[in-house]
Amino acid sequence: MSDYATKKDINHIDAKIDKLDKKIDAKIDKLDSKIDKAVEDLSGIITNFMHQVDRRFNEVEARLDKLEARLDRLINTVDGFVKRLDDQETENKARDAQFARLVDWARKVSAKTGIPLENL
Repeated sequence: MSDYATKKDINHIDAKIDKLDKKIDAKIDKLDSKIDKAVEDLSGIITNFMHQVDRRFNEVEARLDKLEARLDRLINTVDGFVKRLDDQETENKARDAQFARLVDWARKVSAKTGIPLENL
C-alpha cells in the first residue's frame, strides 16, 4: 500500500465519518429525549413534593394559630386571677390597717376608762 491516500480512499473515509456522524446524532437525539423525560419526571416529583410541603406548612401554621389563640385565652384568664388576687391583697391590707387603728383606739379607750383590754 502506498503512503498517499487516493480520492477514493478519502471518499470512503468521508462516507464512514458521515455514517458514524449519523449514528452519533441518532444516539444523541435518543439520549436527549431520555434526558428530557427524566427532567420532566423529576420536575413532576419536585412539584408534587413542593405541594406536599406547602400543604404541611399550612397545616402547621393553622395549628400554631390555634395554639396562639388558646395561649392568649389562658394568659387572659391568668391575668384575671392575678388581678383578683391583687385586689384581695389590697382589701386585706386596708382591712388590717383599719383593724390596727381600731385596736389602737380601743387601747386608748381602755386606758382612759380603766377597763382592761385583752391582747388581740
